[in-house]
Amino acid sequence: MSRKRLFTIDSLKSKSVMILMLLLVCSISHAQEVSFETDKDTIQIGEQIDYLIKVDEVNEEDLVVFPKDQTFVPLEMVEDYKIDTLNPQAKTFTLTKLYKLTQFDSGTYSVPPQLVKINEKAFYTDTLKVRVNDVVLDTTKQKLYPIKPSIGVDKPFALPSWFWWTLITLLILAGIAFLVFKLKKKRDEAKRRIPPYEQAMISLKELDKSSVLENRNFKEYISELTYITRRYLEEKLEIRALEFTTNELISELKFKKEKKKLALKEDLILEYEKILKRADLAKFANSRPDLITLKSDRKQIEKFLKQVQSSIPQITEEEKKKDEAFQKALAKKRKKQKWIVGIVLGLILIIVTVSAVVATKGYEYLRDTVVGNPSKELLEGDWVTSDYGVPPISMTTPDVLVRGELDLPEEILENVANKETYSFGTLYQNLYVTLNKVRFKDSQDIDLDVIVDRIYSNLEERGAYNIITKSEDFETLGGVKGKKVFGSFSIENPITKKDIKKEYKIVNFGRGGFQQVIIFYDRDDEFGEKISNRILNAVEFKNLGQ
Repeated sequence: MSRKRLFTIDSLKSKSVMILMLLLVCSISHAQEVSFETDKDTIQIGEQIDYLIKVDEVNEEDLVVFPKDQTFVPLEMVEDYKIDTLNPQAKTFTLTKLYKLTQFDSGTYSVPPQLVKINEKAFYTDTLKVRVNDVVLDTTKQKLYPIKPSIGVDKPFALPSWFWWTLITLLILAGIAFLVFKLKKKRDEAKRRIPPYEQAMISLKELDKSSVLENRNFKEYISELTYITRRYLEEKLEIRALEFTTNELISELKFKKEKKKLALKEDLILEYEKILKRADLAKFANSRPDLITLKSDRKQIEKFLKQVQSSIPQITEEEKKKDEAFQKALAKKRKKQKWIVGIVLGLILIIVTVSAVVATKGYEYLRDTVVGNPSKELLEGDWVTSDYGVPPISMTTPDVLVRGELDLPEEILENVANKETYSFGTLYQNLYVTLNKVRFKDSQDIDLDVIVDRIYSNLEERGAYNIITKSEDFETLGGVKGKKVFGSFSIENPITKKDIKKEYKIVNFGRGGFQQVIIFYDRDDEFGEKISNRILNAVEFKNLGQ
């Protein structure tokens, strides 16, 4: 009995714990709520809706991410406002974000649930249904007026952005070229300057004429004296004499003497070492040499320079020839380097210019402008307006339509009084335009819906596949009604055996017979789309008297 009671107590405890955990989970999951509000669910075309998303029970540690970009499709987001906070002083507050939505086509639309993330946890709003009504125009109260002709307006002068990109690039390249030529100029000047020995003798004479000794500046005098020798040794022997310490410089001179690149006596090197050390003591230990010693050092330095100049081995004729060959090879190498630098700078200019054009105008613009686009050339070329057949149909096309032979089934030919066809291009080119006209002996009504159904099978007979067909009513500017069939298909190129993806627009009329305008163009060709619209908008039926 006690065991049973103990089990019951334990069960009650476990159930209590489970209930508390469940309540805790429920309280956490329902602590934050996401909802939305709208000011209306029915609008006119182009009117805007206020779509407000609210997130309740948020604290400062929560990270809330609202929808971004165009996530309200099929509605279009016009503007989104900054996140607003309600009751910011409270422990938990409410965040709101307002969006302006609109739609320019009539109909009923459903805005999908919007995703709001709170601490990486997903919350969704409910679906919103919006009704978009047409703008009703009462022609009894509002008069209609003819379309006014376009007025030419001179465009204000403005430099395109790619021009500035190119200008900046040219300035950068000019700066690089300036630095390169300036460096080259310095090198050329260094070659043309006074030889090292003559320069050292001139410097010694200038030091003698100076008033350094008279002013008792012994430290400056001996420093300048040793500097003249160091500069001479650096230029003549091509060693780092100005950077070497006294010990390093003396070691380098002894090394060149051992290698027989410098024929100097040992006592001359030792005497020069003593002068260098006296200069070091004057510069770093504030030692003050006497005037007699400095004058002696001056004579010893001149003797040292003369001995070094005469001890350098003279260049033989063979070495001169080798040096001339080396100079020619070096000049050729430098010329090649100049060509390489010029080509690289040219390529950089081309790349930057192309990048600037692509960044401002887009890749398609660059491709169509540089490589060329046949459809663009047709669209921007001189169009031709001509009348075709009897009674005439006026069409405006990129080129004149050429008359051909129209093949019809045998069962139709018996009742055909006249048949005509005019075309431009072929089915496999970027643009194909055809006008077909059939006049019957006996007047009869043409069921355009039946003809629409036949178009799919006609395309299949031509070898088309993956055919998508749509239809709608069509009316010319003159008020002649017809049926428009449009869509896309694929067809195999008989030469390359590759798929060609096409768009098509076919308009059928039944005015005193049968008339048909066919336009095929490449899919994703924006110029082909513009050409087809321009052709169809200009179709006009004329009477014989016109």
